[in-house]
Amino acid sequence: MKPHDSDSLQALIEAYVTGELTPEEMKVLNARLRAGEDERLFFLAYMEVHAGLAWKFRGAGMSVSELAEKDVLITRVDTPFQTQPSTTARPRFSPKRWIFWVAPVAAAVMLAVMAGLWPQGGRDAVPSPAIAKVRATLHGQWGDGREVVVGTSLQAGLCDLQSGLVELETASGAVLLVEAPVSFELLDVLRARLLAGSMVVRMKKGSSGFVVEMPHMRVTDLGTEFGARVGLHGDSQVQVFDGKVQAQSKTGESGKELKAGEALTSDESGGLSALAFRDDRFLRRFPPATPETQTGGVLYNHSKLETVSVPAAPAGVQIDADFSDWNTSGAFVATCDPPYDRAYFLTGMMMYDSENLYLAAHVGDPEPMQNRGLEEREFAGGSVIVRVSTDRTLGWPLKNLGTDSRGRPESKPEAKSGRLATIVMWYDAAAGVPRLRLNYGFDFHAGKTLPLDWRGAFRKDPDGHGYKLEYAIPWSLLNCGNDPPRPGDAMAAVWTVHWSDEGGRICRGNLVEITNHGATGTPQYEFKHGPCWGRAIYLPEGLPGTGGFVIP
Repeated sequence: MKPHDSDSLQALIEAYVTGELTPEEMKVLNARLRAGEDERLFFLAYMEVHAGLAWKFRGAGMSVSELAEKDVLITRVDTPFQTQPSTTARPRFSPKRWIFWVAPVAAAVMLAVMAGLWPQGGRDAVPSPAIAKVRATLHGQWGDGREVVVGTSLQAGLCDLQSGLVELETASGAVLLVEAPVSFELLDVLRARLLAGSMVVRMKKGSSGFVVEMPHMRVTDLGTEFGARVGLHGDSQVQVFDGKVQAQSKTGESGKELKAGEALTSDESGGLSALAFRDDRFLRRFPPATPETQTGGVLYNHSKLETVSVPAAPAGVQIDADFSDWNTSGAFVATCDPPYDRAYFLTGMMMYDSENLYLAAHVGDPEPMQNRGLEEREFAGGSVIVRVSTDRTLGWPLKNLGTDSRGRPESKPEAKSGRLATIVMWYDAAAGVPRLRLNYGFDFHAGKTLPLDWRGAFRKDPDGHGYKLEYAIPWSLLNCGNDPPRPGDAMAAVWTVHWSDEGGRICRGNLVEITNHGATGTPQYEFKHGPCWGRAIYLPEGLPGTGGFVIP
């Protein structure tokens, strides 16, 4: 199987895994899998990785051989070979033969994954040459939960970094500093595609030519250091720190040359417009090493809870980060995986009445309330995020709503619904006040920072190793003021906590809780995939939740 053939097959398989495959594409995939053994082995290898990671994030702890013994993959891989829906159709190959293939291929694939290398072809394929190597990392964690390891080789393909700061060096000598959360694609030694997040590019003296593709702009380095950024809504930005770049809109507008101290932005309309230069817009270097920055690995958890109870709020709740007046019967607890479970944890609660959604949390955090994140990236500096659906017609689980592998929202109107809200809560360390950001739909449209009428409070723990927060958010801000959740409603919700380093800027890790354990997908990226959201059950007044304890 040729390299370009494996690329196209991988795209089909990725669409199959995420449920985005069209009927015509399914026919193509069927034909490819019937065509040869290499294609079938490639499919099995990819599915084994997908299934293994899904099990890992659900805390199953099963080995590759255990997955094969339980026939986890058999029913999944049979489907593409069926030309017509049938409950009696038999696979072309026996389960025993499938398992025989899976075991050796899966073992090799899992070893490749552990080394940071993804398969690029069939059984006899030659690994693609390395595009870049990891030169340095600070709390770096890939999207699948693996810790970033210095010296790891990266080949052409998509890279998701969910926490930390990572420095890469390409085979051309270009140095890329990427700040999580970020999604980018390495195309070759002189080209990268930035899908979301921030990247700083430095070229060796006397060299040039590195290209960064963004949704609405292409930037070509002319011997320089520059930062590139793609915002929540796909807006593309470039800022030059040294030397020059050539920036060109994807709409074909003539390019503009920028020199040090200049910046540009481009949105979906395609026009290039000047942007005020801000020296703190990008992280350009690793922070000085301290005992704090050198300790600990990555932080994440295995979600254990699928449902959160939302009891009715008692009258007269005061928003002061003191939970003595709360109905705590719906409280839940989640922790990061050992050995970080004692220091990094979440105790969360939700309540409601006819006017407001109430949210409260006690967060274990050795560096509490230090957030100094920039706009649209405030969450990375330490935050609590609650995502809720207030549209009972969408029910639970949310079906086929989210974004594709490139982070683009689906075309379904429901995926852009204003009644799917992302609620970001953090403490602004510079201003010394609580903050709130609201975004809507899976396209994060109509972002609102500090809207009117909400109330919020923070309180640092006496020992300085955590904090409490309490918020009251009017239903009107969640676009359901005339039709808020009612007793008996069961709608989608999910909680996320982000921790930062002591500087309040670099995302050190996160915890995700209240997830649908029956969904496929990586829970750490649940915000991109609606079926992964857990369930919030709004209880009648007087009915207690399932927690039943007081938050310390």
